[in-house]
Amino acid sequence: MQTAADYLRLTATAVQLLFEGIESYISILRVATGVTFLTSEPYGPKQDAEFEDWKQTNAERLAAARAAEQSFLAEVFALDTLCGAVLQVAGKALEIYGQNSEVPQGLPSSIKSKHAKYCIGRRVRTVPLGLVIYAARNQHTHFNDDALREPSASILRLLATARGYGGNQEFADPAFDVNNPYLTSLSSNITSLVGWRSYEDYAADMHALLGT
Repeated sequence: MQTAADYLRLTATAVQLLFEGIESYISILRVATGVTFLTSEPYGPKQDAEFEDWKQTNAERLAAARAAEQSFLAEVFALDTLCGAVLQVAGKALEIYGQNSEVPQGLPSSIKSKHAKYCIGRRVRTVPLGLVIYAARNQHTHFNDDALREPSASILRLLATARGYGGNQEFADPAFDVNNPYLTSLSSNITSLVGWRSYEDYAADMHALLGT
């Protein structure tokens, strides 16, 4: 293949199948998030009584939601595997066809000129999308390493802390914290953050990143 457009065209059906698999896992979770208790009562005995009535009325739906949640949790790494594969396809495209040669100001010092090809695209929590793809792909690929290498570690640290909430204290978002012991791979969380939950969303970003 000679061009970025060729690469995206020749990988399109494979990535479409990946997103079909991703959707099949996420659809399980939707059952678990479809039951919500709403009340106008203030906290106290009346609200407690209303909540107990609600639980009895919705017992079957709540049981189905709990079962769906357990089913989803059992498939989390499978979901991450598919999302990691999407990031691998995207990252390889930037590695081969990225043309940018300048590193924007304000990024971690560990990002060198050799990483410039990834310093492109819309900003996601202050980080160019290309760098998000680069770091997330590396974290997924090397999830069993003792420590994530630079600049991926610094990039993901930015995603975890640059949330735009203000204030001087730095709190890491657990969904993007590489030190979170409950996460093995960040790939599903990252692809959700950048809005990649369909092939169309992925393709739109990739064509924009590569100028195709």
